Amino acid sequence: MINAFLKTWAVAQLTFTEAVRQRFFYVLLLIGAGMLLGTGFFQQFDFGTEELKFIMDFGFGTLFFLGSLLAITASAQLFYSEIENRTALTLLAKPVRNWEFLVGKFFGIQLLMLSFVLFLSVLLVVMLWWRESALGEPTRLLDYRDVWCYGLVQWGRFGILCAISLMIGSFARSYLFTLMLSFLIMMVGQLQYLARDSYIEVTFMPLRLLVQGLGILFPNLQLFNIG
Repeated sequence: MINAFLKTWAVAQLTFTEAVRQRFFYVLLLIGAGMLLGTGFFQQFDFGTEELKFIMDFGFGTLFFLGSLLAITASAQLFYSEIENRTALTLLAKPVRNWEFLVGKFFGIQLLMLSFVLFLSVLLVVMLWWRESALGEPTRLLDYRDVWCYGLVQWGRFGILCAISLMIGSFARSYLFTLMLSFLIMMVGQLQYLARDSYIEVTFMPLRLLVQGLGILFPNLQLFNIG
């Protein structure tokens, strides 16, 4: 058991090292930072406390959108880069089981996503604290633990997206197919609550069973939208 953990951790470390070298990761970091810092433009207007709500909602949306994009793209890209560069064959030729390889990939990408979440969460807290201080209110208006709570929940959501992408990549033969199917499943999961609500009103039994099956098969990602 300890030996399996060590091999899995070695794959995770290798995956994380390769991930932070990807330009796509830094591009999304810069985009996210630019979007959050751009909210400072609204200091030119007198929105009062509503400005804080806007900054928080905008920051949550930025983390949600860019994080989802990074989780799926990085998972598929790192998985197929191992195959194209034949480093996966070198690893699997050693006493590393398939599940150890996949689990190691998962944890390595999750370390990448944790870095991404922490960076944007810290930046969002700084922006909120700066604008809250500029308003000159006698008492603090925000509980910054909410930001960390939201980031932690989104990290769990990114883990689901990462697992889905790796699962598809394990049997798909095309990087593009893995990418497109993963995004499609994410969209279905994000709108899954609509199928659940429709299930209550459907009277046609075959359609009712289909809608119920979709509700069971796909994760309800809307549960993570606690912003």
